Amino acid sequence: MPSTVRAWVTWLGLYAVVTLFFIRLDELPELRTSHGVLVYLLLIIGASRQGGRWLSLAMVALGYIAVDVLFVPPRFGFGTERHLDVLILIGFLITGVMISQLFAGLQRAVRVANERSEEVARLSDARVQLEREVSAARVLRDADRLKNALLLSLSHDLRSPVATLALLSDPESAFTPEAAMPRVRDQAERLGEFIQTLQRFANSGAGSPLEMARHEADALVQTALRSSEALLVSRDVRVTLSADGPFAVRCDFTLALQVLGNLLQNAARYSPPGTPIEVTVRPGTHLTEIVVADRGPGLNDADVERIFAPLNRRASPLDPQQERMGVGLSIARTFARAQRGDVRYRAREGGGAEFVLVLATATDSDAT
Repeated sequence: MPSTVRAWVTWLGLYAVVTLFFIRLDELPELRTSHGVLVYLLLIIGASRQGGRWLSLAMVALGYIAVDVLFVPPRFGFGTERHLDVLILIGFLITGVMISQLFAGLQRAVRVANERSEEVARLSDARVQLEREVSAARVLRDADRLKNALLLSLSHDLRSPVATLALLSDPESAFTPEAAMPRVRDQAERLGEFIQTLQRFANSGAGSPLEMARHEADALVQTALRSSEALLVSRDVRVTLSADGPFAVRCDFTLALQVLGNLLQNAARYSPPGTPIEVTVRPGTHLTEIVVADRGPGLNDADVERIFAPLNRRASPLDPQQERMGVGLSIARTFARAQRGDVRYRAREGGGAEFVLVLATATDSDAT
């Protein structure tokens, strides 16, 4: 049975029972009109709460009839009441209608509140789903950005190991086979690692293509110097490693190596020959800085962010006729930020530039 029909049957049945009860008490002298008014108002309140407006109004009408017939003299007469009794009936009728309207308004407010609550729940579910989609899209976007940077790096940064291999294999170079072979092996291993990194990016899908692990900062610097040997062959490179011994960072070794290689190449290209390039490891509790400093012309404030933009063509101050594509620093920053690090520029005291690779300092819990 539907709830509305059940409410009508219940309250009309109670009305009938109460009315029959009062009919049986017609001989009690202490029975007053106020008794009937109170009882039927209680029935109106109950019907209004459970059955809605129409059942409430029906109970008001039936209650008015019952009070008039059973309690207003003469009993069992309708419409012959005295003036003061008319006021009681009017008051009962107004009170009953107000109760009916009040409960109808409350039920409407409850219904609206429930609808709004359901709407809020739906919006909350939609927001959670949207946040998941945004998060997934962000992961895909970041992975796509890294892949694009890696493809640019293929054409931009592989020139260094290739040039080093060419130098080591040149019969006219000063390298003996005994000295050249270990370096050839190092460059070949670097190329292999770089190709493996490219494969990881290509097969990563929506996951992270990075292999974040604990690596010694000093070893990272030394490997980067060996990898950039062809570009640095005629340069005075001064290295200051961490004073307290090897200090570890958390990074993807291949990508961090690419970042340092780009910074070293940038220093070699934009600083005058004969001036030193200085590499310094500055460990910290949470972050470790690897600083590549030169005595080139430096940058003004307006150019600091522009140099990190991709395809920002820039002429070398050493050869104004030679204009480069300007992707190295953009690639370096992209790779660094993928490892939760950064590449920053600082003006060097006394003139020149400092490009800083910032990486997270490794903790004891990081995998070796």
